[in-house]
Amino acid sequence: SDLNNKTSNYLIAAGEGDLKRSSKNYLGKLRANFVGTEFQVFDSGKNPSLIDMGGAAERSELGAVVYTANVLGSRGPRKMQAAVPKLDWDGKARAGDVLSKLKAHDYNDITYTINKPPRWNDQVGAYVLNFNGRVTMASVKNFQLVEPEEQDAVLLQFGRVGKDEFTMDFRYPLTPFQAFAVTLSSFDSKIACD
Repeated sequence: SDLNNKTSNYLIAAGEGDLKRSSKNYLGKLRANFVGTEFQVFDSGKNPSLIDMGGAAERSELGAVVYTANVLGSRGPRKMQAAVPKLDWDGKARAGDVLSKLKAHDYNDITYTINKPPRWNDQVGAYVLNFNGRVTMASVKNFQLVEPEEQDAVLLQFGRVGKDEFTMDFRYPLTPFQAFAVTLSSFDSKIACD
């Protein structure tokens, strides 16, 4: 994160220790708003305000995540919405500003997901989700993303399997980069800590 910046910015690279934006290993970044409730995922393109005449590609927004508090505060499950742009046949994102579309409830040209609501289990005394054995420890960071009208088809699931170990499973339409960036946002979110 940039010390002069009041928001969290995570540079995501494919090479360990290679944190140069000019590197071929630079994939993109995850940027949070000031309070850590909204996140934007960008590819490795340049900020539009920094593009020179050298022909550098303008960055594209590849996803957005919004966390909202629930009525139970930190004792209950977090509410999460995430969206990624739908792609044209040539691989270009159809939606330009994914976060704005998500917040305006305009789901044209984006794939809109919510965290699957966990159910209360009296035997365990906690909210639970079925991770089919892939997640083995309770955590407020555990989540499954589904489309609201298709809650049996999990597009992304993430959860704790050890003290400092997590597992992530994802499928189309998410790319590995998008899935990783969405899960990374769960560590920064100030809505709930674990």
